[in-house]
Amino acid sequence: LPPLRPPHKHPDRRSHQHEGRSALVAMSVTVPPEVQRQLGEATMLYAYRDFQKAMAMLLEVVRLCPRLPHPYETLGLIYEEEGHKKKALQLYLMAANLSRRDAAQWRRLAVLATEVGEAEQALFCLGKTLALTPDDVDSLWEQARLHTQLGQHRKAAAGLASLLQHRPHDAHVVRQLAISYTELGAADRAIELLSHVTASLTKESPPAAADSSSAAGGAADERRAGGGV
Repeated sequence: LPPLRPPHKHPDRRSHQHEGRSALVAMSVTVPPEVQRQLGEATMLYAYRDFQKAMAMLLEVVRLCPRLPHPYETLGLIYEEEGHKKKALQLYLMAANLSRRDAAQWRRLAVLATEVGEAEQALFCLGKTLALTPDDVDSLWEQARLHTQLGQHRKAAAGLASLLQHRPHDAHVVRQLAISYTELGAADRAIELLSHVTASLTKESPPAAADSSSAAGGAADERRAGGGV
């Protein structure tokens, strides 16, 4: 399936450290002063790329306060920078599950999961995204694309039907929904869909040919009235 828009570049996850700190404030978790100090020190170690010491300190924070999202997020950053994207994804997922409800965060994780070939986890993240922003057409499209990729045509058809309500004349959506219906053995529904969309487009299109003929006739009448050929 082609994308509805050019894919966004994967964002620099260093910027999400601030989101992690905001999540800490938003959560009703008491953070002892010593743990706060360790978090701050670990963040500085990460910034100076002393990953080994940062990881040791972050793991200690996780041991002391396992429900804080920030250490998981920073551990994920370290793993991602070291090229271990699948390990990073698991840590980001733990952070996201502990953080406030953030649709953009889940959408970014869906992108990363797709990049590393984890289609099922990408679908999980997209489900979280759509639970918070049900009208996100990009997420609906990506969800349908992944369902199709996995051979889950019934789920793909349901998502595409929902997407069609937002994009009733999108040729890509109509075509893929017709394919999904065909894969489900419902060729009659595919034909009905294509016929309905074609009729709708024909009804809304202006009668260009008739307008052109009328205009040409009017011009000829004017020439005759003026003595022209």
